[in-house]
Formats: sequence, C-alpha cells, structure tokens
Amino acid sequence: MAPPIVLATSNAAKCRQLRWLLEGLPLEPVEADMREMPETAADLAGNAALKALACSSEGLAIASDGGLDVPALAGSWDPLLTHRQGQARLLELAARLEDRRVFWAEAVAVAERGQLLGTWTASGTEGVLAPEPWPPAAAFWVWDIFYFPSASKVWSALTPAEREVLDLTWNHLKAEVQAYFRCWHVSPAKGALT
Repeated sequence: MAPPIVLATSNAAKCRQLRWLLEGLPLEPVEADMREMPETAADLAGNAALKALACSSEGLAIASDGGLDVPALAGSWDPLLTHRQGQARLLELAARLEDRRVFWAEAVAVAERGQLLGTWTASGTEGVLAPEPWPPAAAFWVWDIFYFPSASKVWSALTPAEREVLDLTWNHLKAEVQAYFRCWHVSPAKGALT
C-alpha cells in the first residue's frame, strides 16, 4: 500500500500540479483540509517549506510556491508576492508596458513529521504578458495571462506535448522530485518510505 503524501495547498489547480509532480511514484496524494497559509519567508523555497512543514505532522507533505517575474516592472512588482499582489495590480502596472517579457520561478518542498526533507527551486519558463483584456482572475490566474508566442497560446491552453517543451520550470521540478523519491523505498512493515 502506497504511503500518503499531503498536498499542502487549498488551491485546486496547484493540487493538480503537485499530483503531476508525483505521477508514477509509490505515493498516494491526499488533499489537505487547510486554510490559507502565511507566506512570510524571504524566498519561494522558504514559503514552500513553511507550507510543507505545516501539513507534515502525521507524515509526508509536499508544497510549492511560485512567482511571476516581470523585468520591466522591477521595483514595482515583487515575484515573491505574486499571489498577494494579484492580477488586478499587475494589470494596473502593465497598462502601458512596452517590454512585456515574463519569467516563472517555482519552489517545491517536501517535509515529513515536522522535518524538512528537501527543497528545489527552478525557473526558465519564458513568455510575455498576454494582450488585454485578460479573463477574470482564477485560482492559478497567471496561467491565463502568460503567453507563449512560439505556440500562440497562453499557459493554460498548452497541450501536454507543448508543456513538455515550453514549461521548463515545472518540468525541471518534476525531474528533481521524481529523482528524490526514487532514491527511497517502501518499507512493507511500516507502510512508509524509508
């Protein structure tokens, strides 16, 4: 029987991403019954670690935190605060922006019983801000405004094959998480990873 791993997020879209990271591993992803978590760390990895630790009291937990970098808005837009600043604030700042290049960074953390086991941070996904008007903000709103000119699509409309080529950030994280858990083995006596 696969040991459970708590998906430390209340965001349904983020749950899907975390499940995707764990595909094919001998783990049973379990959605957390949680509220919004404070994101008070100095970087994305720290925020991911806070969330994973908060949900790891009874076993394994995995969490992530991501940020949208808009180089032309340096000083006005903080990638670490993407979720809290929100789509409306970005729209206001980007209204007359000529350089619309954007980059995505994400961190993932794994914890078990209050101990941080690992963190990974990746970036490399590049695109531009989609032309306005933008759709109403959803849970993973960045994916509806992050446009890939080479595919003529926003992130949320990419096919799995296109994501394999364009979504360098999450693909790198998946490789790291998969490699980490493949080094573990399931203990039949305990029903847990060791």
